[in-house]
Amino acid sequence: MAALADADRSREAASDPDEAPGLFAFPAAKQFAYAGTTHLALGGPAHIQQAIACAGTAIRLHRDAENDDRSVGDLFAAHLDLARGHLLLGDLDGTEAMLAFVLDAPPERISASIVRRLIALRRELGGPQYGGAAQAADLRERLQYTAVLAASPTARPSELST
Repeated sequence: MAALADADRSREAASDPDEAPGLFAFPAAKQFAYAGTTHLALGGPAHIQQAIACAGTAIRLHRDAENDDRSVGDLFAAHLDLARGHLLLGDLDGTEAMLAFVLDAPPERISASIVRRLIALRRELGGPQYGGAAQAADLRERLQYTAVLAASPTARPSELST
């Protein structure tokens, strides 16, 4: 929490992005995406709510940004954080709605780090708290399918496969 607060203060204090290169030169959307992931890692109901708020803000900021400031990876991560937040709250409908953005994406746009998140979310959906719900099983299958497709060498452009 202290690191997140420091990041906020540092961003506000930096009057010129060139003064503080690196993370603080990135769009604010990236900071919100990272904050959402951090809150999920911290866990607990209050952090889950914060993660949902941060991820939602990241998505809105990315959608409103100029094309040069958009990061597909950060957008995918924010949607997956939203999906996981809803999952941790027991909201399978919300989980499914947030996953659609990633599951409907072309597989070649999905990075290895996003594939790892898909696999982790798939694992969580297999937990006993979902009691074998048909919706959870369907989501697990869709996550597996997307992860396998995205990880396939044929999903990558030929110049990246070598």
